[in-house]
Amino acid sequence: MREELMKKVLKTVLAFGLAASLLSGCSQSAKQPEGQTYQAGTYTGISENGKGGKLALTMEFSDQAIISAEVTEHHETPNISDAPLEQIPQQIVDQQSLNIDVISGATITSDAILEAAADAVRQAGGDVEQLKQAANNTKKSEEVIDLTTDLVIVGAGAAGMAAAVSAADEGADSVVVFEKQANIGGNAIVSGGFIENLGLPEELKADNDAGYEARVLNALEEGPQSEEEAAVWDQFTAEVEAWKATDRTKVFDSPLWMAIEGVRTDGGNLEDYLYFAETLQEFDNWIEEMGVEWEKAHGIVGYSWPRWTNIKDFYLGEGYFHYLKKNIEENQYPIDIYTSTPVTELLVDEEGAVTGVHAVSADGTQYNVKARQGVLLATGGFAGNGKMLVEYNELWEGMTEDVLSTNTAGATGDGIVMAQKLGAAVDQMEAEMMFPMADRKTGSTEAIVGNTASCLMVNQEGQRFTNETGTRWDISAAIFEQTGDQAYIISSSNNSGIQDGRTQGGSDVEAMLKNGRLFRADTLEELAAQINADPQALQATVKAYNEMTKTHEDSQFGRTTFEPNSEIAKGPYYAYPCVPAAHITIGGLVVDYDTMQVVKESGEAIPYLFAAGEVLAGECGIDGSFAQGKALAKQIVHNVAKRDLN
Repeated sequence: MREELMKKVLKTVLAFGLAASLLSGCSQSAKQPEGQTYQAGTYTGISENGKGGKLALTMEFSDQAIISAEVTEHHETPNISDAPLEQIPQQIVDQQSLNIDVISGATITSDAILEAAADAVRQAGGDVEQLKQAANNTKKSEEVIDLTTDLVIVGAGAAGMAAAVSAADEGADSVVVFEKQANIGGNAIVSGGFIENLGLPEELKADNDAGYEARVLNALEEGPQSEEEAAVWDQFTAEVEAWKATDRTKVFDSPLWMAIEGVRTDGGNLEDYLYFAETLQEFDNWIEEMGVEWEKAHGIVGYSWPRWTNIKDFYLGEGYFHYLKKNIEENQYPIDIYTSTPVTELLVDEEGAVTGVHAVSADGTQYNVKARQGVLLATGGFAGNGKMLVEYNELWEGMTEDVLSTNTAGATGDGIVMAQKLGAAVDQMEAEMMFPMADRKTGSTEAIVGNTASCLMVNQEGQRFTNETGTRWDISAAIFEQTGDQAYIISSSNNSGIQDGRTQGGSDVEAMLKNGRLFRADTLEELAAQINADPQALQATVKAYNEMTKTHEDSQFGRTTFEPNSEIAKGPYYAYPCVPAAHITIGGLVVDYDTMQVVKESGEAIPYLFAAGEVLAGECGIDGSFAQGKALAKQIVHNVAKRDLN
């Protein structure tokens, strides 16, 4: 099913009938550049630099014009790639030019299409440089559209789309969503797509093993580590004792254990984590009712307790948006989504209350939208904004504005900046989480080979250097101390995660091997030679590591958690070179958590301005964004009175 989804090239994000504002207005009568001629025929241009590897564009030429262009092979991320795959080939034909603007949020795919087009033009004997300089005759719209709605949502990622569907679910008469990129999904569409789920059926819960069991029993034996924990310790003890009375084939878990682990790992307080567990489970149950099927639970990098899952048969985070869109269509919800249409200004009245937004589409159309129940900012963080990262950075020595990011190009902190213009307070802006296992060339997480939650990681010398199940902060810091500021995840045929020539995130393995983004060998000695590591050191490291997977004892770094399939067993063996990349910005807007209205430094609320997801201070991860978006929209629909803005 995954491969079938990848081939749905021409389905636009909003094909099911929602309002969309996409790039348009291409001239159908562009003049052929003077002196440009071709050898008439059909040619297929190739680029190896697509987000998922190889991309092929087939073009037909007459002796004086480009007649047609179509992407005939690709492995790009669904939804994100839909707009460039459809629009750029058509614009090449319409404009008779390679001077085509890339699609917002899909730069890599856009550039790959243009590179493949240049290859086809060369084959046809055309002048590529002349076509790159040819005039782009796209005409911009001068239309201004005024709208009134119940709720405006800025951003169509995890928080925004969950909020839109939840608001309609709860009875909102109309919802307008603006998204600056050409697709919905935001960062969640390119994230691992993993969320925590405590309500999985028994067969999908993680299998117990000695390491997991020891972790729970040791925590019980150590006792409470704070007054907060002491107040709930009898409950926790009872939960563990009840689990011990079972056959213990499945790993122990509960909202309270999730909260205790969360506080001990990331700080905070138990009350907030317990509320988070409650609202997250509400979201999990809600989207499950839409027809979702879950994968078996496992751990992820930095969060090794195996309660994380994803939607079956989909890559990364795309499954959530498939079902949310399907739900909108089936229920004919009154939701209008405008993609490629960034909000540029929050509109306010004379008393400082937010009344709506001003947005401008990529085709030039302007929108002035009044929002009776308010504006919800769901624009995410700023991990894709190098300048902003450097401005607030206090943790990562030597960070520069060209720092790699796992994020989409849209994660630039727009909502934070717009709200600050109204005096909004921000907090924790220096807390920038790095993802330690990003592709060293692209910064993406789609290319990961190996089990991120239970892997073997080595440095350039072929040696372990950290607890691979530690926090993302600790692993990233450890990598920055290694030769070349990089590491390698070592895996084998049993735990590489490769299926049908693709990584877990959908990247083309052969393209990665060709581009030096992955190494593969039949023996560890050959693998060491490929990555210029000491063969004896790597072999010794793997031998010692395999012993640890059986004993769960790590005298070097104190690791105790090893998933059942952690052993580096038999070839082929893989080395995935990885680096830390900007991933999640913990900082953001401050809100009154009773109303979720954004507040100023004085603590005064900015009326009718709400926020959810990573745009908030202290919020991170797609699971929290989905849960918070759903819960907040419900709160707004039922508790915020509609204003007369006429």
